Amino acid sequence: MVARDPASMQAVIFRPRCKQWSCPTCAEINKALWMIRAYKGAKTLMQAGIDFYFLTLTSHEKLTASQSLYVWPRAWAKLRDKMKYENGGVFSYLMIPEHHESGKIHVHAIESAGLGESWIKTAARTSGLGYMDEEDKLRTPTGAAHYVTKYLTKSIGVAIWPRGFRRIRASRDWPKLDMPETDWLFNCLPPMERIESEVDRLEQLGFKVQVVDHLIAWEIVRGSPD
Repeated sequence: MVARDPASMQAVIFRPRCKQWSCPTCAEINKALWMIRAYKGAKTLMQAGIDFYFLTLTSHEKLTASQSLYVWPRAWAKLRDKMKYENGGVFSYLMIPEHHESGKIHVHAIESAGLGESWIKTAARTSGLGYMDEEDKLRTPTGAAHYVTKYLTKSIGVAIWPRGFRRIRASRDWPKLDMPETDWLFNCLPPMERIESEVDRLEQLGFKVQVVDHLIAWEIVRGSPD
């Protein structure tokens, strides 16, 4: 990736992060970004008058570990729709699946329905899930950040998920992180283009060029000191 700022005549060349949870570096960055999103999202929604709850759900006890992984997506979709309907068509959540000691799917969520343990136990059961462990009220946005960090940390480098499986899921209305505004221009270096050739080309145009890793690159783009 090549980033250029015509105003300051700076340019950086870097390899973008892969964003994969299987990459130790990117996994830590992913976790940090989700921690921030959990905090900011919870703060925004709680300021709008929405209450949140910590929810723990288990898979059905008769399922094997592999069966629970297969059943979970459809069972959760049924329960999610029931909770949304019961809550007047509104349902915000962040959800983190993890492997229980039994190997079955075990899910932790921050959710806005607050329907009570009795209702959720029955609804979860009829949706194809197991018993529900608990539902406790979330007190602060910081609690949401700690909750997300705790369970993502437990799964990094330990849990093995199918390809494409999402480590954390959010409802569509959960606020996304704002992308910083910048005047920098970005383009991908062609696959066969040598970095040295691009450095020479940019320097001939008068740019001060740095070849760095992606963390330093974004510090430069965001205006951190060199």
